[in-house]
Amino acid sequence: MRTDIDKAGFRPCTADSPSSAFKIQSSLSRPRTALGVSTDYESSKEFSKVNYEDRYRDDDNESSQTVPPTAPPHISTVIGTPNNLRQNRLLRLEERLTLENMEALKKHFDASRTSSLSLKSFISLMKELVAQVTEKELLALFMKIDSGSTGYIEWAAFCTYMQLELTEKEDSYARSRHVGFVTPATTVTTPHRDVIHRVSLHNDKSYITTSQDGILAFWNPNNLQLKRLISISEISRQKQKWITDFVMMTNMNRFIVSTGDRELQFYDGNTFEPYCHISGLESVPLTMNFWHNPKNPDDCILMYGDNQGCISVFVIPNSTLAFRKWKQQPRVNGIPTANLERVSSMADVKYVRWDVHNDWVVSLCYHDHLRSIISCSNEPSTGVVIGNVIGSTNVESVLKESNLKRTAVSTVRKRLPADQTVFHVYKGVKTFAYSEAFNILVTGGMDRIIRIWNPYVNTKPTALLRGHNAPIFYLHISDKEHRIYTLSTDKAVRVWDLQDHSPLCCVGVKSHGIQGELTGAFYNTESKTLAIATENLSILRLSENKYVKAEHTLSHQDPIYSAKYNPHFRQVVSADSASLIKVWDIETGSNMFEFSKAHNDFAVTSMTFDRSNRRLVTGGRDGLIRIWNYNNGQCIRTLRKGNSEEVTCVVPVTVSKNRYLVCVGWDRKINVFNDLTESLHQEQFVLPQWSEDKKHGHKEDILYVAANKATNHLASCSYDGEIIIWSLVSGHVFCRLHHRQSLYEYIEGDAAVTFLKFLPQRGATRKGATLVSCGPNGYVHFWNVYKGGHIMAKFSPSEEGASIIEVNEANTILVCGDIKGYIKVYHIANYCLEGYEPEEPTILTQWQAHTCEMKNFELLTIEYELEPLEFLITASVDCSLRMWTANGHYVGTFGQQDKWDIYDSKSYAHPRVPQDVLKVTSEPLVLNNTVAEVTEEEEDEDDYCVRHSSAELELGLTEMPKEQSGARGRHVKQRQHYRNKTSVYNSLPCFEITDVPPRRDAPVIGSLDPLSILDAVEIESIHSFL
Repeated sequence: MRTDIDKAGFRPCTADSPSSAFKIQSSLSRPRTALGVSTDYESSKEFSKVNYEDRYRDDDNESSQTVPPTAPPHISTVIGTPNNLRQNRLLRLEERLTLENMEALKKHFDASRTSSLSLKSFISLMKELVAQVTEKELLALFMKIDSGSTGYIEWAAFCTYMQLELTEKEDSYARSRHVGFVTPATTVTTPHRDVIHRVSLHNDKSYITTSQDGILAFWNPNNLQLKRLISISEISRQKQKWITDFVMMTNMNRFIVSTGDRELQFYDGNTFEPYCHISGLESVPLTMNFWHNPKNPDDCILMYGDNQGCISVFVIPNSTLAFRKWKQQPRVNGIPTANLERVSSMADVKYVRWDVHNDWVVSLCYHDHLRSIISCSNEPSTGVVIGNVIGSTNVESVLKESNLKRTAVSTVRKRLPADQTVFHVYKGVKTFAYSEAFNILVTGGMDRIIRIWNPYVNTKPTALLRGHNAPIFYLHISDKEHRIYTLSTDKAVRVWDLQDHSPLCCVGVKSHGIQGELTGAFYNTESKTLAIATENLSILRLSENKYVKAEHTLSHQDPIYSAKYNPHFRQVVSADSASLIKVWDIETGSNMFEFSKAHNDFAVTSMTFDRSNRRLVTGGRDGLIRIWNYNNGQCIRTLRKGNSEEVTCVVPVTVSKNRYLVCVGWDRKINVFNDLTESLHQEQFVLPQWSEDKKHGHKEDILYVAANKATNHLASCSYDGEIIIWSLVSGHVFCRLHHRQSLYEYIEGDAAVTFLKFLPQRGATRKGATLVSCGPNGYVHFWNVYKGGHIMAKFSPSEEGASIIEVNEANTILVCGDIKGYIKVYHIANYCLEGYEPEEPTILTQWQAHTCEMKNFELLTIEYELEPLEFLITASVDCSLRMWTANGHYVGTFGQQDKWDIYDSKSYAHPRVPQDVLKVTSEPLVLNNTVAEVTEEEEDEDDYCVRHSSAELELGLTEMPKEQSGARGRHVKQRQHYRNKTSVYNSLPCFEITDVPPRRDAPVIGSLDPLSILDAVEIESIHSFL
């Protein structure tokens, strides 16, 4: 539902069309998934009549489960039933509106004389329509819709807001589900001389391939380099046997091999020496599986299926003692060997053999969540069977009652109907997978259809996934990713969404290039790779937007360039280099909303709010400035300055009750736009350029601009280090702040001034400093802008210098950050009020927030009952957006799994610090005399991904191409110069050595202040040195 205008970057208002109201109603009437995305379900009418939670409170009650368990857990909350008011309160107000609410609301809009509602009328009306809604929620919703601060909202604006919000949510959900594989696949030739029938994972995370000729090959999971090759016949010193299956015993670091001679062979996983053999099996084992109790590793179950359709089970409560007894059995050909009768008669082993299938057993496994064994075969009447391990029948008592003259080991029993659940599947089942997290069973077979079952209901599957053109060979359910990976015999790989059952990706032979007959497959959940065995071994790596595994929680998937806090809605808005804008809840750190393509494929380089704090203003590398209703992703207006040069900074200003937007960038101009609340045009052009700016403006790219509302001054700084103070009233130059030429004019980029901050709380004082600048060369300077302008203080926060600064609203706190991610907080309440200050201000605290360069700071104060709460938000190119207290205590990273409560300090991550920060430091990080600990993040948080294609993410700088030049090349050079000061080498721990060869110390010239006055002798000596 996009138009040609939308392709150019606009999201026009579409509610004026007659059909828009019906589109809103259809969107609201659809049930929602657990991720908050509307999805069509065939049985949505049935869902609306039942209470989902009541239906599935008892997982063991089969008769009550008539609705698929994969249905969204809050279906009835969207319908608005009275039994779910508590869950309704957990949803946003926009999500709690029902179709009946919308119809009633439209009637009141139509009945209004002006077809609009004021704030007071809107609040009173919504209180009657929606249960348990607060005035705070209604006020926030009214302000989101009334982005122009007119005081009234119309039905068209209300529909537009709701429609665009739902549209962007669907787009956001689609982006979150994006998946792909790196093609072509990585393929290597194997040393196997026969068919590979098993691909598995060793305890050391290596891949193991097993072939019928008894060859075991161990592979490096990253590059598929062959690590070790073992022949079963050689290590056992026996004749070559037909190997039918292989399984690892992860709790004891051993592996088991089944052979065509009806025996099980146990080997040590470290030395690969034979441990013991079990011979005399009643049939040929075709497939094996091993399970051990995570809480008690000695408690394990070994099972195998044979060519007679039977399943044999060894229940071993104490595996250590049992294997010790097996090791003491008589030796045959030098290997301890015991027959099946001897093993089953031991007190430490309980053996049972079940007659389950009418055909060969293809696969089986034990799941403790069901306390049952799941097995499958190609015979339709017993396609899948879920049965108890031992059964409810006493086998020994039945044997005594029977007159059969046979031993217990040869007895084959059938389970009672109450002890098993049989699934009749057309053409049988070749493979299956079970998910404990979602309690679903997925099967695939010869009919090319993937079926999703409720394990307690065998009459009908809950969903059918169609798309494969060949029989299903392999299945895997990824609980963390909410995906199903399937592989068919034609080597087509498909990925399915586990919640709405839609296809996400399909990779065929022409893409991955894997040739040969398919014989084995295995999905590695840790490395997110699919290993496929044919005549060769191939690996398909999950690309997921070409990101690789990160070591910390990521807020974005691309470098973050800007972040702003909105006090009206208590939200944080962040933007990244991929033109994605996200809205975060400051109170919990959760993602509330996001929209993409804000500047098409160009990065968002600058961001601010207008004076009303209802609209978001962004500037991009495409040279455009756009005004947004960021709560629903609607582009209200586009501002064009007449060129496509990058916008570096945008700031709102007010002059005599007239609102303007001032933007600067690589066009070296001061661009001024009228900030119009209402306009009939989607585009707006720049006002005429100041005459003073044409004649005496900046000669280099402008990097930042700041406004002082107390004095109506505007300050701009450029790449060459020049700072110009402008009068907002007249547009004339008030003064210029220069620095003397120094050594750093020979190093390009060191003279740049990157940030400016006014101190408006000091008023128009002519004695003290009212402007703070960051640069040149990372020095922080305090300026008095009167009497031509002069420096009142200068200092460097660290050896790397400052790359970013921020001042709080009271002008009492100065925060400085460098390119290594270190932060220093200074107290500047009385600093530079009377005269020159030779020393730096008092340091309040310091810590390391990131390991890469920080792009943005936000100091914010939240009013609370007892006292105001002060926080600092940091945005970095490492794709993380983090929140800290004013004392440097780590609150958390936006987007993390565990939500925080800003009003409860116990929910903060302090005294822990981010894991990536702790890894860089060679010594424990100390904050306010407290030793910090590493953040124990969840495994699924570590699976997030970070893009490495951007040079700003690399600690070691990548070389800049020589052909790049111009403004962009100069700025990258500047970053390169800073990067050269920061490398992984600096983070390595150092140790003393006894013999140190004498070396000549080079003169130190990097610590000179570019604003220092050098006499002629010093300059001449420096020139001679260079």
